[in-house]
Amino acid sequence: MTQEQTTADLLGIEPGTLVWIVGDSIEETALLDPLPDGVETYQDEEPEQSERWFDDTWTGAENHPEPAERDKPSGIDTALIAVSNTQEFHMRLDDVLPRLGSIGRVWVLYPTDALPLPILRTGVDEYGWTTTDPTALDETWSAVQLTQS
Repeated sequence: MTQEQTTADLLGIEPGTLVWIVGDSIEETALLDPLPDGVETYQDEEPEQSERWFDDTWTGAENHPEPAERDKPSGIDTALIAVSNTQEFHMRLDDVLPRLGSIGRVWVLYPTDALPLPILRTGVDEYGWTTTDPTALDETWSAVQLTQS
């Protein structure tokens, strides 16, 4: 009897590595359980609502300062960008892809029926990335690995 591969196995997450998880729903992060021994996770924190910049020139209200560029995490072995729909996908791309730097392994995890593959490929292509063929994670979720072109 063979043991079924875990999501971590499918995504190449090895024991003792650092994984950046970009995604905030329990369902998205539950896909990763169980992680191999010694895996540490880095989760990005969203800016506080009061720290978000907005332009209110026309209302005369006080502006908040324009935000500084968000940090680029270092020492990351694998980045996982988990999205649940097309809108969230585009929002995450704008925030995360410019911050990836030289991370060796980058995956987008998505519900197969909620994010069409052509939209995903076109979106990452605009940032100079390409995708592998999809990998099924379960009945609902798939993943594509991104590589810089």
